[in-house]
Amino acid sequence: MLGIRIAIIVFGILLPYLVRIPGGSIWLQQYMDGGITGFLFFGLFNAIAWGAILAFTFLYKRKLPIICPVLFGFLPLAWVHGTYDLSSDAQAAIGLVFIPIYALVPIAIGGLMGYLMDRYLLK
Repeated sequence: MLGIRIAIIVFGILLPYLVRIPGGSIWLQQYMDGGITGFLFFGLFNAIAWGAILAFTFLYKRKLPIICPVLFGFLPLAWVHGTYDLSSDAQAAIGLVFIPIYALVPIAIGGLMGYLMDRYLLK
């Protein structure tokens, strides 16, 4: 379980950058322009999302149910970070604060599904 938890943390930190790579260097540069301050900004706010996923791993007895909060949490985050255009508006960067907060709903749904799977389906 420790390895899975470390993978969740590392992937959660790198996710906003990895999903922008297919958009090209200009698209990736929007997230990289902030330097170390920007990296800490992304790390702080994305810790809300991957921290919630990580919290659900402590409720499970088995490894398989972890896939539910991971998929329900990281897929919406990947989609939003991959399509979010910071150059669209002067206040677009404010939306970066709310992305991981909005992701808590699908993470909770996936976490509940994983919990039910862990307790009732996998015996």
